[in-house]
Amino acid sequence: MEYRFPEKVMGKRDSLIREIAEKGRAIPGFLSFAMGNPAPESIPVECLQQCAAEVFSEDPMAVLQYGPMEGDGKLAAWIRNRLTGAKGLPEDGQRLLLLTGSGKALGLLPRTLCAEGDRAFCDSFTFPNAFNSVKNVGGIPVGIPMDEKGMIPEALEKEAAKGGGKYVYLIPNFQNPTGMTMPFERRRELYEVARKYDLIIYEDDPYGEIRFSGEAVPAIKSLDEDGRVLYVGSFSKTLSAGLRVGFLYGAGELVGKIASVKGADGQDPLFNQKIIEKCLEKMDYEAHLKEISAIYGKKCMAMAEGLKKACAPSLGIHVPEGGMFLWVTVPETVDVDAMSDAALKAGVGVVKSAAFAVDPQKAGHAFRLNFSAPTLEQIEEGVKRFGEVTKEFC
Repeated sequence: MEYRFPEKVMGKRDSLIREIAEKGRAIPGFLSFAMGNPAPESIPVECLQQCAAEVFSEDPMAVLQYGPMEGDGKLAAWIRNRLTGAKGLPEDGQRLLLLTGSGKALGLLPRTLCAEGDRAFCDSFTFPNAFNSVKNVGGIPVGIPMDEKGMIPEALEKEAAKGGGKYVYLIPNFQNPTGMTMPFERRRELYEVARKYDLIIYEDDPYGEIRFSGEAVPAIKSLDEDGRVLYVGSFSKTLSAGLRVGFLYGAGELVGKIASVKGADGQDPLFNQKIIEKCLEKMDYEAHLKEISAIYGKKCMAMAEGLKKACAPSLGIHVPEGGMFLWVTVPETVDVDAMSDAALKAGVGVVKSAAFAVDPQKAGHAFRLNFSAPTLEQIEEGVKRFGEVTKEFC
């Protein structure tokens, strides 16, 4: 049979991150800095096990039948209280929608806002699912140049002035892949550009709770005066990635329309949400965040210091204040593809910047390294292997 696919799915790239994982399985002793998995020791396994048993034993039919479309009300109330209290987000006129992981919103927003040919603006290097989701609906993702503070407001305005824009996708805290944290003034400037050109801002904050240095920066949503900022969060990086519980929070009319689009997908697993809700009830969540942030900080510093000692001096090492990723840049004369292959042969997986490039013709000269998933011993050995490769190429 000859399959015919619409243009919007043609030419889509396979995941370079998954490709590294697949190739690594065939290499004895392979060490991966590629995947964005949380640290196993950061997951409160015993608490989650206990809560799962309690949820199931208390009222099994409540979680074995279909649940409410918007998710568990008790968990939603806990999240709202934290967003409006600890994070200072606006309360009036806002609505919260629980999701199967925050990544669910990456597909929902373009499905809700974008017709074919509409444009969505992203950092020039960003989480691939963000721009692939735009392509899935026939939209056009546009990579906006970045500097050390994140997306450049003047560059966004230049593109927004061309018309057809619907929203701006940002990861302001510990950005994936660069690890950059956007200063407050830059957040304000981007918000003003969005207001001028009537753009929604999708503020993706899956890593923001994991801060191990520096000072917290107010969310873009805290600036929101006219209901144009959607704040999206998750428990995947702080409690459990596998339970897939996230949320979006924004103006009632906008979230209501997103909820109606989500309705076509059916309900999310209530069981998972109830486990998270009960776990939050039992634990001191703030203390838990401090503990896991300390774990991540220790691993990040181990990787950064190891790279400084083991790698070629021409390597640029950008150390984050939190999150899960460290970004290293190489001279523009380096063949990044060949260097990536050499790293694989040396038994270490790193992700080249092309995996995160909105424009494949501007693939960059950098690598993303994950420090959360490997152990300290694996970080030490993997950095040595990668260091030898950098000396060969840089």
